[in-house]
Amino acid sequence: MGAWGVGLYQDDVTCDIKEEYLDRLRLGFTNMEATIDVIDSNMDYIADEEDGPLFWFALAETQWKYGRLLPEVKEEALKCIESGMDLERWKDNKKMYEKRKLVLESLALKLNSPQPPEKKVSKLVIKKANWEVGDVLLYKICDRNSEGKRIFKESKWHNKYILLRVLEIAHFNKGSLPREYSDEMDIVGIYNWVGDQEPDPGILDRLELLKKDGKLLRRTLDFDTKDLKKIEFKVIKKDTEYSKKNNEITNGQGVILLDPYHIDDDFIMVLMDAEKDGSLADV
Repeated sequence: MGAWGVGLYQDDVTCDIKEEYLDRLRLGFTNMEATIDVIDSNMDYIADEEDGPLFWFALAETQWKYGRLLPEVKEEALKCIESGMDLERWKDNKKMYEKRKLVLESLALKLNSPQPPEKKVSKLVIKKANWEVGDVLLYKICDRNSEGKRIFKESKWHNKYILLRVLEIAHFNKGSLPREYSDEMDIVGIYNWVGDQEPDPGILDRLELLKKDGKLLRRTLDFDTKDLKKIEFKVIKKDTEYSKKNNEITNGQGVILLDPYHIDDDFIMVLMDAEKDGSLADV
């Protein structure tokens, strides 16, 4: 357990449990279903002397806040407070001990008070990949930064086209939720080409994906449907067999996450480096 203060949500365990419980409500679980699932998914925490109390504190406080506190959860949290188990790890620092004691006393008062009316919980949004592995994307650099301004006043890459290949789909778990509820994002490679207009797909036979230190440059595109209405990507070729034909796609550098406001910054820097080391194709 990593803690950075005596506050109720100043440690990894309580922050995780709060989000895991709320995520289940956002998925449409009933309060009882969400509670049982969070308990079943975190038996290691519950069994631990230090983490167990934190689990019950977070679950009870969050349920109370959202008007869903179950009697059995309240009982477990109050039992942990009364036992003094959580205070053991603070006993070597009198000042911190007293502060933590006040935090727990405040929590006990809250749990014993009437909880607010049940609050609605917003629906959990699951991101899905925008393209398929093997797709070749055409992208036009608009040359802007997060404030919508030109990055370089005299940038020669403005309004230039580049080509990207979708290499794989990345999955990002949401706490302890099952894999089917994980976010998906597209991981792309960047071809060694830049042009003034849309190319014929046949040009791909003469191009290579850019590398650095022998490994593919890879980027993760964090775009939702709303973003894609503002920034246009065009699929100019599909190849569902691409991953089977290319064993090197997973042998890449650490993936950099790109959002709509920083994508041009990154691509321009990549092109500048490629031009400098002579990697850009002359086609």
